[in-house]
Amino acid sequence: MTKMLRLTSAPVAVLLVLLTVITMVSGVTTLFYHSFPAIPTTATMTTTCSYPANLVSDPSSVLEGSSGQILFQCPDSNPAFTVSGGVVSAFAYFFGGFAAPYTTLWIYQWDGAVTTGACVDRTGARQVEHGVTLVDIAPFSYNYCAEYVSVGSSGLPFFGLDWYKAGSVFLFEHRFQAIPTTSTMTTTCSTLAVAPSAVDQGSSGQITAQCSDINPAFTISGGTFSATPYFSDGTGFAAPYTTLWTYQSDGAATTGACSGRTEARQLQSSVTQANMPSLSYNYCVEYVNVGSSGLPAFYVYWNTT
Repeated sequence: MTKMLRLTSAPVAVLLVLLTVITMVSGVTTLFYHSFPAIPTTATMTTTCSYPANLVSDPSSVLEGSSGQILFQCPDSNPAFTVSGGVVSAFAYFFGGFAAPYTTLWIYQWDGAVTTGACVDRTGARQVEHGVTLVDIAPFSYNYCAEYVSVGSSGLPFFGLDWYKAGSVFLFEHRFQAIPTTSTMTTTCSTLAVAPSAVDQGSSGQITAQCSDINPAFTISGGTFSATPYFSDGTGFAAPYTTLWTYQSDGAATTGACSGRTEARQLQSSVTQANMPSLSYNYCVEYVNVGSSGLPAFYVYWNTT
């Protein structure tokens, strides 16, 4: 026995009210009404990702400064979605910030002849744009290919898609997780130890700052890293301090003038330090003519680019 669908909606309720009014005025008796349900197409567009539909990327990390393509699919090497039973027309709404360094997003045939290289060249490739309908998506399984350029140290950002078919019928959601860079910049402390720990009034010189006698102030690993320091506007960096530097903590020259130390870089607040090598670093602070109050406390915080 075929099961019939029933629909109730606000328009139907309004119709019943109007029929009742007409009946009362005209004396006509309504016998019954029939509602005809919507009938879907035989074609479907489905995903195997369980909710929340977090996609898996390949690669799982990217090099800072790199450009290229990244694949997204469901876990366990399953395609992102599958169209079956005929062609489907659907559109996607982006949410969460599809933005630089991302440039374009594509779908392509998951098991096609070409599944690597430039997104546009992959089998069955079609560009996905916010709110733009992809007409007659062929019945295949698909993955995503996202293109990006010049990745910063913060990596690739999170974004998501909601897919709809004709008539704004919701299909499913896909979430594209943030992808880190292969390089990191880390520290083992928040309060630094300084040497010397006291200075003479009227003196000039340099102060070294690091986490401890054996631990550097911070370490960059896995490749070059770009970051932006901030230490002005109320952080306390003021006279008698003059300049702030970083240098290689275990370099050949770790004493004397800050500028002469191994891998020395002068820091300026809000100015990005680009492509710092994968090394461990300490700070060197220069000062002149210390007053009776000594050297003031200040702090530095670092942001990714």
